Amino acid sequence: MSTQQKNRKINTLLIGVGTMLTSMIAAGFLLGYGLDWWLGTQPIFMLVLGGLGFIGGLLKVYKLLTHPGLF
Repeated sequence: MSTQQKNRKINTLLIGVGTMLTSMIAAGFLLGYGLDWWLGTQPIFMLVLGGLGFIGGLLKVYKLLTHPGLF
């Protein structure tokens, strides 16, 4: 495998990492916002689910970067 192909593979992996982290955080906030709207509560669920999305995103990114061949 040439150096250019390795760089392309690494760049694709890093783009995927950023996209995955961002999407998990956004999904947590959106689900929390919907739940808050449905229940008529303060933005407690938005913050809690956004935080859980952040933690879940970090764990997913960690797994992806430490074992890139599994995903």
